Amino acid sequence: MSTNKDVLLNIRDLVIEFRAKGKKFRAVKETSFDIYKGEIFGLVGESGSGKTTIGRAIVGVQPLKDGAIYMDNNIVAGRPTSLYTLNKDISRKLDNMSYKMNITTKEIQSRIDGLKALYENFLADPRELNKDDLEKFAKESKLKYLTDILLENLKYLNSIIKSEDRMIKFVDNLNSYVDKVSKELEKSVLSKLVETKETFISMKENADEIYLQIQEVAKYRESIETVDANKMESVVKNILGLWKVITDNHKEFLSKLEWAKSLQFQLHALSSPMNRRQKFIDYYNKLIYVNRNEFFEECLKQFEIMKSSESDSSSKEFKKLEFFIRDFWSKKNLNINACKEILKILSEEKVVTEKVKTLVSKLKNTDFENSIKDLIANESNINETKLDELKKEAKYISKIIERNIVKDRDSIETFYNWKGIENTYTQEEIDSFVELTEFLDLPSIDEIIKDSYLFKVQSKEQKRTNRKDIQMIFQDPGSSLNDRMAIEEIIAEGMENFPNLYKGQEAKELYVKEYNEANPDEKITLEDATPAKVKKHIILKLVNSVGLLPEHLSRYPHEFSGGQRQRVGIARSLAMKPKVIVADEPISALDVSIRAQVLNLFKKFQEELGITYVFVAHDLSVVRHIADRIAVIYHGQIVEIAPAEELFKNPLHPYTRALLSAIPIPEPELAKQTKLVVYNPEEEHKDYIFDLPYFKEITKDHFVWANKREIKEIKKIVKK
Repeated sequence: MSTNKDVLLNIRDLVIEFRAKGKKFRAVKETSFDIYKGEIFGLVGESGSGKTTIGRAIVGVQPLKDGAIYMDNNIVAGRPTSLYTLNKDISRKLDNMSYKMNITTKEIQSRIDGLKALYENFLADPRELNKDDLEKFAKESKLKYLTDILLENLKYLNSIIKSEDRMIKFVDNLNSYVDKVSKELEKSVLSKLVETKETFISMKENADEIYLQIQEVAKYRESIETVDANKMESVVKNILGLWKVITDNHKEFLSKLEWAKSLQFQLHALSSPMNRRQKFIDYYNKLIYVNRNEFFEECLKQFEIMKSSESDSSSKEFKKLEFFIRDFWSKKNLNINACKEILKILSEEKVVTEKVKTLVSKLKNTDFENSIKDLIANESNINETKLDELKKEAKYISKIIERNIVKDRDSIETFYNWKGIENTYTQEEIDSFVELTEFLDLPSIDEIIKDSYLFKVQSKEQKRTNRKDIQMIFQDPGSSLNDRMAIEEIIAEGMENFPNLYKGQEAKELYVKEYNEANPDEKITLEDATPAKVKKHIILKLVNSVGLLPEHLSRYPHEFSGGQRQRVGIARSLAMKPKVIVADEPISALDVSIRAQVLNLFKKFQEELGITYVFVAHDLSVVRHIADRIAVIYHGQIVEIAPAEELFKNPLHPYTRALLSAIPIPEPELAKQTKLVVYNPEEEHKDYIFDLPYFKEITKDHFVWANKREIKEIKKIVKK
């Protein structure tokens, strides 16, 4: 077994969809796992489980709906996690959820009103009630409608929590891979993601309780055939008790929903591209800052009030207001364009030119403009440090004027006092919003990482190289070979597309070395190593290594047995000197006597060439013989990953146990004693809607897809 822990392939959040009759079918569901260098990784599942689809995606012939595949830390298929796409999708789901919760509010109230009307009707005419009476005031179809809406919201919440978790994993420690993503930005986004996820988890607890209580209402109603007059009050009280739990949780849910929308709006803003941020910037500026025009008008108004009331012109308040008016930054009160032009000329020329003097004459009387005047007062010595400070300040002032806002907190508090406005935000919230607006001036994480080596979209040349490095051996050795081509042409076809494999210097030197070792009396030099000879030598060596003979090269596929044709397919893949070979059930079409030979070839090339295999199969007994690690897949979801022997000794997932129990046993008496395990996912995982599953490492390198309840049960089994 390979003990090399260097990861070659990273499969991350893989989603593959097919469309059939206008409907989408998700063949692979947000699957993530790693494949180590030099190992044989078994991918096992029943027909239609998605194992071949994953293999085809690794090779690059199957488009991805979402997720990415990395080889040696370079993306080879798909695209990296997009925070903007995920946040936009979450925002859309929250809007839908808000709309549906408005419906549930009305429906819950309607059910309670119906129950009260039933009781009032009974008080007016006391009698025994039956199901028809209940149906008249509290229709069962309406209860079913309410249940369906809540179930849809639960699915939304589960999807949102998964997306939040995906983003947290993506952002956490991102700075160590992409240093252009500042630690401050990473920390801010991560903290908001964690807080948002926790809010959604809390909302889900309320949603779970609402759904379960409505189920209880439905069960209680179903159990009632008739209601005696003397039991009517008790029945109504019991049902109202259930509805009270529902309404209490519903109120909590709505309150948390508003908070979640606020947090999600911030995440949406932070992840949006620069060209779509203006609405977010305007929103938060309005929230915590003051419009400059309104501020200046109020300054003038307050100044006139002070003058008319003959306030002391030497007082602190009078001086402060006077300063506000004189030093107020605006297009009318400050010539910012002239300031920037002066600073630009001084940076380039280092001396005060005539143009600078002309521009200075156009400056007004703000403190900033006076600072520029002071700088150039001594023409012979332009202070570089002061010049840099003024350039930064000019940029800051320009942005303030452009956005037409007052950012100074003292000025804002003064304005609030003038207008009698009450500040409803805490200092912590204000600091959070200020930090957010500052980050909104910078590129988003998505924009920063797009040029990183980890996430950069590969060029056509790089994609072409990937096709060489990742090869595939197909299930049917007959249909995967061209019957009109001789075996030599089939093996050489890939090499023709990558001539460097036999025309390159390395290939020539290896040919000369091996030829001279085999023929010490007839040594050759590099000049004798023609491309044709090198290619022929490579093909002969491959044919020999897979157990075929040189005379087979001139024959055609139909002249060979299934096992021989599969050997040709293996030789064709090896000719490309790949890093990875995806073997798609390569022995399923072969006789039993031939299977062991082909499997031994895989092990041979693993050891000799260090090739990594993804071995796709549905026969666990075969995979046990060849694989280092095994992943079990069910309906597009990896449910268990473990070293091969560990998986067979301690299968933890019920689907894995079912697969193992189905392995044929050649001894009839033993076969009769073996109990077949039946896997019923609807029964096994009926609480997945409430208790979300996730990957958990139970023992070393043994991972299982299970929820908290199942993990507790699995750990009890492991301890035994």
